Parts: sequence; C-alpha cells; structure tokens
Amino acid sequence: MIVVGIYVQNVTTLEYDRIDLFSDENISVVSSVQNINDIAKTFTDFSQTFTIPASVQNNKIFKHWYDNSNNDFFSTLVKANAYIEIDTIPFRKGKVQLESCNVLNGIAQDYSITFIGTLGNLKDTFAGLFLKDLNDTTYNFPYTQQFVLDKITNISGSTPTCPDVFFPLVTSKNVWQYGSGYDINNAANPIRTNELFPALRVTSILNMIESQFGINFTGSILSDIRFTPLFMLMKNADVFKPKKQGLKINFTSETSPNLTGFDVDLTTDRLYIGAGTASIVVSGTTYYFTQREAVIHITTATAGVEYTISTYKNGNFLYESPAMISTAGGIGYGYGITLLDNSATTDYYEYYVNTAVPLSFTSQMACRIDFQDTPGGFTEFRYYTSSGTSQSMPTYYLPLKYYFPEIKIEEFFSGLLKMFNLTCTSEDGINYNLDTLENYYLNGRYLDITQYVFSDKKNLNRVKTYKKINFEYQKSESLINVGFNSVNGIEYGSLFYTPVPPADGEEYNIKLPFEDLNFSNLNYRLQVGYCLKTDYQAYIPKPILLYGSILDGSYMIDMSAQGVTFYVATTPTGSGTAYQMYRPFGQENYTLTDSFSLNFNVQQSTFSGLFCDKSLYNQYYENYLGNTFSPKARLIKIDTILPTSVLTSIKLNDRMIIRDTRYIINTMTTNLTTGLVSFELITDLRTI
Repeated sequence: MIVVGIYVQNVTTLEYDRIDLFSDENISVVSSVQNINDIAKTFTDFSQTFTIPASVQNNKIFKHWYDNSNNDFFSTLVKANAYIEIDTIPFRKGKVQLESCNVLNGIAQDYSITFIGTLGNLKDTFAGLFLKDLNDTTYNFPYTQQFVLDKITNISGSTPTCPDVFFPLVTSKNVWQYGSGYDINNAANPIRTNELFPALRVTSILNMIESQFGINFTGSILSDIRFTPLFMLMKNADVFKPKKQGLKINFTSETSPNLTGFDVDLTTDRLYIGAGTASIVVSGTTYYFTQREAVIHITTATAGVEYTISTYKNGNFLYESPAMISTAGGIGYGYGITLLDNSATTDYYEYYVNTAVPLSFTSQMACRIDFQDTPGGFTEFRYYTSSGTSQSMPTYYLPLKYYFPEIKIEEFFSGLLKMFNLTCTSEDGINYNLDTLENYYLNGRYLDITQYVFSDKKNLNRVKTYKKINFEYQKSESLINVGFNSVNGIEYGSLFYTPVPPADGEEYNIKLPFEDLNFSNLNYRLQVGYCLKTDYQAYIPKPILLYGSILDGSYMIDMSAQGVTFYVATTPTGSGTAYQMYRPFGQENYTLTDSFSLNFNVQQSTFSGLFCDKSLYNQYYENYLGNTFSPKARLIKIDTILPTSVLTSIKLNDRMIIRDTRYIINTMTTNLTTGLVSFELITDLRTI
C-alpha cells in the first residue's frame, strides 16, 4: 500500500504540517514539460482539485477558514508552500491553493485544495510586475556623450567597460542615409550621441530578475554563444531624454519686496505657497488676484550643453521644461514655470537642472503675483531669490529601469521560452534551470519500464498534427519593416511553417511579444536601424531584441580598407567627427564558424548579404517538430505500476524504453492513492 503525505507550510512558524487525507480520495498529479497539444507552452505539475476532511489537524492548518470572524486567518490570496511524499520519499514540491469549504449546520465538513508545481509558482512570484519595476542598479552607468561615443566606436577587445550596455545605431529622428539625404558620410549630418537609446544584455535582465525575487536561473543556455550576445533595446519613448532628478537648485539669498503668499526655505531650497492676497487697491483701483507664478532663470558658464529644468511638487515630479542649449554667460528663458492657484496650502516646490554632461551655472527665481481689475488691466509685484555660488552637475549614472519597454516580467520571460523553445524546470521553487528542449532531452536517462507496464495492451494514437504553424513577431511600424511586409506579405522574421508531408488539422500560432527590427546596410557593413514610420515620424516600438554582432571573434567592424566613413557628434549641434570602426547590431550573430539569426525563417542577412540558415526554427524547433510530425510518429497511452524508487526518480526528460522502442514523455499522470501511473508517450526518432 502506498502511503501519501502532503505537507503545507505554516507562514508563522515556517514549519510544515501534514494534511489529513480521506482514505478513499483519488489524488492525481499530472506532469508535463512539453505537450504536443500546446507546443508554445512550458508546463508544470498540477493536480486535480481534491477534498480533505475538516479534521482537527486540517482545521488547525487552515485556521478554521470557514469562519471569517477569525482574525488569525489562512489567506487564500496567495498559495502556501507545500510538498508531496510517497512512502516518505520526496515526490513533488510546489504550492497548495485552498479552493473551498463545505459547511453543514454550522460545522465544516471538508476542504477542497489544489496542488500546483513549482513552475506554476513563477508567475505568482513575478506578481504582475513590469520590467520597469526592477530595482537592481548594478547596470546603471556614468552617462556622458563621450561614454556613448566610446560604446559605438572605441570598444577595446572582448572586455569593454560596462560590457552589458551598448548603444546600437538605431535612429528615432533623422533618416540616416549614405551619399544622399541626411548623409552620415557628411560632417554636417552626423549621428548625434544624445539621440541614441541604450541596449542592455538579456542575461543582465535575468540577473536583475534574480536579484529582485530571490531566485536563481541556471542552465547551459545562459552561456550559449547563441544567447549571450542577445540585447534588449531600451526604448520606451519617441526620442531619448536622460531621465533623472538632476541637481537640485539651491537658493542662498532673498531680495525684496517680500510678497505675501511666497516663502523660500533657504535650508531645504523649497518654495512654499501660503494663502496669498485676494485683492489690492492701487491708486483707488481694486485689482483682484488672477495667478501666482514662479519662474527659473539659469545663467550658464559653458556653451553647447543641452539642459532642462524639472519641477517637483511635494517631492513628486510635476513636469519638465523643453530642452535648452546653454551659451557662455547666457541666461535661459522663463522655463521651470510653476503656475500656482490661490488656495490656502502648504504645498512646496523644488527645481532641478538636468544635463547629460557637467554644467556650471547660477540661478535666479522670479516670483510674481498678478492682479486684474474689471477692464482687464493688471499690475505685478516681483520677489527674487537667487543662488550665491555656482553649481556644477556631478557625474550622472543613467537609471536603466526608466528605459525598459512596457512589458510585464512574465511576458518577457515566457517570450524568451517561446523564442528559443526553452524548458524551465525547478525542484525547489528557487533554482530554475533553463535549457533548449533538445538539450533537455539529451541530458535525460534511458529508462526501461517494460516490466512495469500494466498489461500488453496499449492504446495507439496518431500524433495531433497542424496544417500550419505560424511563428510570428509583433507587427512593426518601422519604415523598413513595412516595406518588407508590403513586398513579401509577411512580417520580417516571421515564418509560416507547413509540415512535410502536408498534414490536416488546425493552424497553430506561436507569437512572441517582441518586435523584429529589420536593419538597413548603408555601405559595406555599415548597418543601421530605423524606429521611424513611413512618414518619418518616431514611434515607440514593441520590445526589440538584437544581437550585438560578433565577427571573426571581434566586437568591432573596421571599414577603413573599404573607405567607408561615417560621422558622429557628441553635441546637440555642430558638425561631427569621422569614424571607420564601430560595433554593429542586428539580427545575426557571427562566430568564427557559424552565423545565427533571430529570424524564424531563413533570411538574407542585411549585414553580410548571405542567407543565414541557422534560424530560430532551424536551431530550436526543427528537430522537435520533425520528430513529432514524422509519418512514423505515434502517441501511445499505457498504464504502469512503478516501484516507489522508480516513480520518485523519474524526470520528464527521461526517455522511456518499452520492448526496444524509445519514447519521450508527453504527459505523466500519477494516481497517488492507487499507485497507477498513466503515460502519454511519443515515439522518439532522434538519432541520439
């Protein structure tokens, strides 16, 4: 007789308490990682909902949940940690969800609970948060225009400074061309570093997720040359703006007249607004209050620096001024304006100067109250406060979290699983192993279970087929992508796969949450991207994943032998400097022997002009689908009675052998009460 134990963790003591079970209750756990019926999903262990008695022990564990007057309650808003034992041997770890309780005449009769495997908990862990909610600052970097330039044109060897952040040549403003139009081969039309968005390595994003949620990702894919050069373009706005609080303007003196309703605290550098004055009589005419206004003027010592002024109200960002270009000794116009109402309030305002590079400045604030008489005339009284010493911006670290595309963490993560056909497995809910599906099976055991098969009877079925499988990216608005779609009738990078030989069935869609940006080769290997629509207006793309291309073991492309030159400027205005070496980004990753593509289909490379046959489909789906949709493939259903030692050791990547035929596990259903294990197996036609 099998002895089943289910244990639930007490959130207070952190100890695990054993649940009382009905002796005749059937408890089945279904296990699957890759299911041919839904090949785009990664599965986990789950049980059918089953009932347990409302015993003294279970009432204690679930804290008499049926009585909502109990303040020490068992929460159903989150799942409780749990694990299952078979004959005292660990079988599965996961969580328990309390579903319901039956009550008769005021007395609890039973509870209904569901056991969910560890992978199912990952979605709960991410809690609906977005990538922009990640707080790890490890990858913030000192943002200067020279730093951006170095990331494009002056990367030394394979270990550059901040190797997880780069600036791809992707424009959101000018239509870069070579030899005509906005010609970047002309010093007057340079690529401007202040217009470029950064890109962050995907493995670094996974590191940030690990840090945020206290989990670990492991697996060979994390060091795979097909995965490590993968970057996400950090673009969530039409045009790039350094997002920061900047340097707070300090005020050290006041000048008269001192207007009622204004007060600058010279200790905290805050402008406070009081009750103010409702009306005033001047030369026999009564003027009525219309508005109060605070205006910031900046006097700069350095020319050619772009800056803005941000206004914060009660510590919260209110708005930012338009961008201004400094002039030596010049005074900025009336930016940083705050219009203030006449209500009695203790609101306070603070002002910050924002630049991407050091800037020395002095500042002055003009506060004004406007009064208006009946005919429409007005008078004004001014109150000034100014800084007595020059301020200078310190080195600024760009907070990358402010540039993440709008995507939930779970969508980003599941998108990666679909993109590379990855499995994600965990035994403890903390360590998650990521691997390609083929590597996952390759690392499994061969397990002969012939002697445990319940009888010679087996149910032989055809494998579910699809007449077409659509591997799709999100629709792109880029003018290059739109042109590709217009000519080819399909989104760039997508693939409509038709099995050979043709099969009946439904269409199946595997759609990524990412956009596949089609790059343009301007000359030789000078490759650029356009986040511009067909009307040349900037747009905010869906999340874009790119390869930081590697060619012949080097990060850099030298175009001097071909005489290809482009110009880059580190200032918002003025001409650029010529360069012939840069780090290319795009959809291909080149090694000494191979080239890999982020396109699902075989696509001609915009970088090399060659066709890249190592596509996403070729690398991650072809072998699995070729095995599954082979005319020789069969889906068999068998029942077994497995010894506890075998049952508790089976992994879903183990390949089952029954009478000299090898199978992979599609699903495994374990009845914990009877010990009956029902398998759905697919014939394994792999050569290894």
